[in-house]
This record gives sequence, structure tokens and C-alpha cells, in this order.
Amino acid sequence: MNEALFDPVAAHYDSWYDTELGSVSDQVERHLAQSMFKAPGLKVLEIGCGTGQYTSWLVQEGYQVTAVDISSEMMGLAKKKLSIVENNLRAMPVHWWHADITKILDQLEFYDGIFSMTAFEFVPEPENVLKKLFNHLKPGGCLMIGLIAGMSSWSEYYAEAARNNPTSVFARAALYTKEEIYSWKIGVSVEIGECLFFPPNVQTTSEALSIEEKREGNPGFLVAKWVKG
Repeated sequence: MNEALFDPVAAHYDSWYDTELGSVSDQVERHLAQSMFKAPGLKVLEIGCGTGQYTSWLVQEGYQVTAVDISSEMMGLAKKKLSIVENNLRAMPVHWWHADITKILDQLEFYDGIFSMTAFEFVPEPENVLKKLFNHLKPGGCLMIGLIAGMSSWSEYYAEAARNNPTSVFARAALYTKEEIYSWKIGVSVEIGECLFFPPNVQTTSEALSIEEKREGNPGFLVAKWVKG
């Protein structure tokens, strides 16, 4: 992973959520991820916190969060965002850890939950990293990642973005299919949720949600969950 890859996109990263397509995409991805993530205790590790989009939710849910990100620029924005949330809720402060997750695996503690959204597309050898992370779960703990799906209209969308701009972060992304994730040997069987059935060229939110309800074709986003027995 490369810090320099992410720092230049930090300042405008959140602008995606202000667009109609970004907003409705975030809506369906959040619904799936938040419905699937259930940790048996409060101690949660978030990998690839970015600008804090999901860190805020985790804190509001009452979790005690350690947030890891490779980009100091992204983490700086997340800290600003979370300072408001923490003050409003009088929540437990987030523990921020500026690091490459692949370099700190032997420094991790044990967690009730490990949560990651749209980061493992950029993690080399994700199966091996996930195996090691699974070993840092407490009994009953939940390891969950959200990923842009390969072999979908959305993977084509991001591949086109990478072709048009070789410096795009997506030129460095690896997008996995459901079948590939099922083949990973993490320690227990995986549960996979699917969403983003509407294509990137959808015109309106109402059209997107209408297509999403039908759940036809290949999903553009996958959420994979492993629970430690």
C-alpha cells in the first residue's frame, strides 16, 4: 500500500457523497454494511477509516474505535469530523493510528469487531491479511469488509476511470468477485451480502432504488463477514 496514492484525493473525497449517484450508492452500501456488522463487545478496529464516514457511525453506535489509515491527509479530515461527533455525544475518543495495516499486524490487540469499507481493494494478498486479522478477534468477534465487486458494471466504471487517468487510485485496485471471496480460507465460512445492483449510468435516485429493489444481475458491492466461534 502507498500513502502517496491516497493523500492527493483526500480533499475532494467526500464530494462524491454530495452527488446524486454517490449519495444513493452510499445509502444502499451503508444499509447493507450496518445491518451485517454485529460485534459482541465494544472494542472495534476500523481498517482504512478514510475521512471518517463509517468511523462516525461506529462511534455513534457506542463502539470504542481504533481507526487505522495509511493516509495522513485522509485521517486529518476524519479527526476533524469525529471531534464534532465526540463532543456532541461525549463519546469515548477514537484512537487514531496512522499506519499501513500490513505493517502492524503483529502489533494489534484483540478486538470484538474488525470493520473495513472499501480498503481491501488496495491491500496486497488480502486473504493472508484477513487470516491474521481473524486471529485478533475475541471469541464471537466479527470481521467484516466491504468491497467494490469485480465482474460488474461498477468494476467496469472504475476500470474506465483508471484507463482515462493512470494516476487514479483505481489503477491500483484489485476487485474481487463473490466466487473469489468464497475461496479465501480465513478460518470459518464466510457470509456475503450483495448490493448496488443499479449501474453507474443510472439517472435518478428513484430509478436507482427501483432497480436495487429487483436485485437482478451482478451486484456492484459485496460485504463479507466472518464470525469467530
